[in-house]
Amino acid sequence: MPGGCTCVEMEISGKSAVVTGGANGIGLAIAEQLLAQGVKKIALLDILQEENEEISSLRRNHPDALIEFLSVDVTEMKSFREIFHEITEKFVKIDIVVNCAGIFDECDYARMFNVNVCGVINSTMLAIEHMRQDGGGCGGSVLNISSIAALNPVLAAPLYSATKQAVLTITTSLADDFFFSRFGIFFHTLCPGATATRFFTDSFDARCLFPDFASEYHAAMAKYPIQEVAAVATAAVGMLKDHRNGSVLIVNDGKVEIKQ
Repeated sequence: MPGGCTCVEMEISGKSAVVTGGANGIGLAIAEQLLAQGVKKIALLDILQEENEEISSLRRNHPDALIEFLSVDVTEMKSFREIFHEITEKFVKIDIVVNCAGIFDECDYARMFNVNVCGVINSTMLAIEHMRQDGGGCGGSVLNISSIAALNPVLAAPLYSATKQAVLTITTSLADDFFFSRFGIFFHTLCPGATATRFFTDSFDARCLFPDFASEYHAAMAKYPIQEVAAVATAAVGMLKDHRNGSVLIVNDGKVEIKQ
């Protein structure tokens, strides 16, 4: 059975965290919130080759925290494992892993499934390898970013919706009491609604499965209120602090709904 009843308040201050997709958007906003809550060591992983100004700004705003930026392709498990090992060498242990890395490109759906599904699996498996108590680890928390599209499939994004439903299913399955009793890892799923990220600003029409339906897509998407990334980040950190294994939260139009 899912481990939703396993609940304990978690103190964020002093913890170590890893955030994939951490250089911008939701990942960056979650990193900012974690640092504001007292996280002392954080690794921001992203496909970017070099640190951007946003991460440099984080360093300036949080001079007492150890902030590492590492370039990684989450779909390449061999190099990802090497990066993860590098982080554990520096941090000693990792308490929190947040998986935000994802793309929207239904025209290149093989790559999208690889990033959105396999990338999350890769990071989650590395977190388990490091954290699992039955393997000598200290336990911890894994928060995977899904989407409201996992629960309410979107006309303009049928394949993207499928990738996010996969993330939801994988994460809630790992929250089963069978795994929790052995790993000591809390698994959480956050399902944001429409959010002010590159999903909506970077050539949305060209990345849809059927670009010839662009006008219909726009009409459908216009019905969704767009929230700020800060609302998603606040909900994410709230989930980590609440520490309820198997929790599923929706944050839509800035409002939070407990789904599970």
